[in-house]
Amino acid sequence: MPRRLTRRDALAAAGAVALGSLAGCSGRGSGPRFWDDPPSLDVEGVPREFDDPVPSAPRLVPVDVEPAVAGAFADRVDRLLSPIPEPLTEERLPNGEIREQVETERAAARESLPASDESLPPLRAAERYAMARDHAATAVGTWAAVTVEGDPEAVAADIGTVRNRAFETLEELPGVATDSSAGAAVYGPIERWYDEARRRTLVGGSAGPEERANPLRVGDAVGEGERVQSYVEAGRYLRDRYRSSLADPEAVAEPLRREAERVGAEVGERLRELHGGEPDRLRSSPGTEAFLDDRPVARDAPSVSQLSTARYRTFEDLRFDPIPLDDYEPDHPATAFTRTLLARVRFRGLDALASRIEDGEAMFPDDAAAVGAARSAAIESVTTLAGSENPLARWLATQFLPLFAEPDGALAAGDRNARSTVEAYTAYRWIETVTGEARTVTESVRDSFEAY
Repeated sequence: MPRRLTRRDALAAAGAVALGSLAGCSGRGSGPRFWDDPPSLDVEGVPREFDDPVPSAPRLVPVDVEPAVAGAFADRVDRLLSPIPEPLTEERLPNGEIREQVETERAAARESLPASDESLPPLRAAERYAMARDHAATAVGTWAAVTVEGDPEAVAADIGTVRNRAFETLEELPGVATDSSAGAAVYGPIERWYDEARRRTLVGGSAGPEERANPLRVGDAVGEGERVQSYVEAGRYLRDRYRSSLADPEAVAEPLRREAERVGAEVGERLRELHGGEPDRLRSSPGTEAFLDDRPVARDAPSVSQLSTARYRTFEDLRFDPIPLDDYEPDHPATAFTRTLLARVRFRGLDALASRIEDGEAMFPDDAAAVGAARSAAIESVTTLAGSENPLARWLATQFLPLFAEPDGALAAGDRNARSTVEAYTAYRWIETVTGEARTVTESVRDSFEAY
């Protein structure tokens, strides 16, 4: 079943359509295009699989989810799904589209549940349980919307209650922590659950199922509310369990707020340089050429295309993230600090990549072995980040680890070609670059915290 797009999904899709033209068509002059006559590459010589696995996400919350609590989250999924007949036949539900949603979401709920032998960091486990409860509630909410005895509003807490619970939990964060860096890594992701929910899920007067007429939309609304409720329960549990584990806790809200403002000032200064001092356009993308004083390579060279892709993703998040620019003061310091930290790292990565382009690097692999070497270097760099004693470095690793999925998938694809292989190579080079910059930035932030 096709996934319905959120507003943000639609904006991202629209931006992606424009990405190709932004990659080089705004360049200085026309000139030859790189892919009109590219160097040769033995694509078949590039492995489709590699021995080095992508590292697992590091642990950010230094406590375990107790078995009884994990069991309660899993039991909630089972109880949500229990009213749906199995098998769900055409006789019981003749409408094929609605039946497909119920069956697809039920299967997705079960697949999302962590397996009994699966070891997950606490935050990732919470996200999996929330995902499973979302799918399960979507399935039963859709079923309830088309049955005489069903009541979608009775499946889960009403949206107003969920909104209040999320707001109350968010207002109590960040709590105490071992130190400011640990507090950012623990509370930043939890705050973001609720911050995103308030901006994307719990908004408007028609967020709940009672305002929807289409059974498919009713199911979606029930699922979204259940997901946020799951995050509320998980966030409160992890907050309390972490707090009780601390021997010498300290308040971290003000240090995080101060550091967000300091790093935000650095981000703002770079944005003003990119926009030529125009303060009203700071969160909008200035285009790829703004990062380059000179471009001695073709405007569609792999390095320039990678710069464009990384720039697009950076500014897509910048539009929505609570980064303190100019007079804007975010409400929630852990989220503000972590997202500002990520933006700073990305901009340093973009500048490092731009410098290589200005030095004439097209970023085309010398041979097939260079692709595997680039991946190994990226794996080594992100592994160092994920294994750092600095909690901020570990949190940044969780943001960059998912970047391996796209190039790994491209190399494994049966229809890969020279261009998709080179794009995978440049993606690995970008991961190595940006994770290297992450180590530099987190060291600076650590020194700043210690100076307070």
